[in-house]
Amino acid sequence: MNLRPGEVIPIRIGFHQASGGKLRPAVVLLDSGDDDFVAAPITSRFRLSKFDLVIQEWNEAGLNTAPTIRVHKLTVLTKNEVMRRLGELTAVDRSRLAGVFRDAFSLDQEAPDAAGN
Repeated sequence: MNLRPGEVIPIRIGFHQASGGKLRPAVVLLDSGDDDFVAAPITSRFRLSKFDLVIQEWNEAGLNTAPTIRVHKLTVLTKNEVMRRLGELTAVDRSRLAGVFRDAFSLDQEAPDAAGN
C-alpha cells in the first residue's frame, strides 16, 4: 500500500494517562515506501498555536467538522494499521500545511527560552 501526502486516514491514538486509545483522523505527511509512514493527528477541538492548522476545506477532506491539524504532534505508524481512506486535503490546505510544517521544523529558528518565548 502506498499513501500520498495529504491523504486523511483514521489512526489509533493511544491515551497518555490510561490504557487504550481511539480512532482519530490524521493526515499523511510522508510515505517513504517501506512498512510505515509519518502522520499528524487531526482534532475537532479548536487549537491555535503557530504549529496548528485549521483545515479550511474540511468537507472535501472527508471530515465531518472543522478540524485542526496538530503539526507538531507527529506519529509514525505501520501501514497495516490503515483500514481505509477518509479523503484528501485540497491543494489549498496542502499548501498551507506545507508552510506550517516548514515553520515548525525549521532548523534556522532559535530555541525558545524557559518562558516559552
